[in-house]
Amino acid sequence: MTQIIRVIYNQKGGVGKTTLAVNLAACAAKSGKRTLLIDSDPQGNASSYILGNDKYPDSTLADYYESCLHLNIFRQSIFEYITLNTKIPNLHLVASNRELEDLRTKLENKHKIMKLREGLKNNTYEQVYLDPPPANDFFSLACLIAATEIIIPIDCDAFSIRAATEIKNTIEEVRQDHNPNLKVLGIVVNQFQKGTKHSIGIIQELQKIGFQILEPYIPSSVKIRESHSEIKPIVIGHPEHAVSQAIQSLFNSIENISQMKNIRNNFTDKTSSKENNSALNLD
Repeated sequence: MTQIIRVIYNQKGGVGKTTLAVNLAACAAKSGKRTLLIDSDPQGNASSYILGNDKYPDSTLADYYESCLHLNIFRQSIFEYITLNTKIPNLHLVASNRELEDLRTKLENKHKIMKLREGLKNNTYEQVYLDPPPANDFFSLACLIAATEIIIPIDCDAFSIRAATEIKNTIEEVRQDHNPNLKVLGIVVNQFQKGTKHSIGIIQELQKIGFQILEPYIPSSVKIRESHSEIKPIVIGHPEHAVSQAIQSLFNSIENISQMKNIRNNFTDKTSSKENNSALNLD
């Protein structure tokens, strides 16, 4: 089974990153996949979206990272810190809170940037979704290193073009230094207002940078904010709503693109292996 670990990443805030991460994870769970959502943002918004503000689990991502700061004979596993009861079948959570921020400097000083990837080894989940903070910091970089795929949410704002350029540079740096197999699935257009020339212009500029634009676009709606208050992903609480339908269609599109990229990579790996064997035989 091909391991799928998807990071929903943009260092620019206010683009609907957490909403997208939670709802894509919920779509995966709805489809019957055993799914894990890891909240890697000290703000803990993904955790609040799933559990509410008053329900803090006994174990969080901060506890996992705290354990990584000490000398351990055995490899630490993030699966010891999972919240199983999310009230959404097939969806489990590694929650976050403000304690994570207090650990940042210690983790950086002890060079623990690889611990998230190491903690996800021997993963039995069919899909894992990572929600890092809207910043290019330790926790975001740890997610990019751990991920197999990246999805980039943007809003139709002029600042999104500059952010996309910076993200492209960050991805290339992560590939060169830590994670050469990180696949870019594309950009998700959030809060889309149909019929506006400005939005279409932003999308065209993003295409020029070289990103694939995923469809359908996610329309703007107050229902999304209402779903935050309801403590239930919109695709679960209001599956017939236009936003839910768009996210579900987007999830299906992402699944198809991911499968095609994995097939292409497997073919490339086999072809490369044959060429290397031929070269060795000739030598």
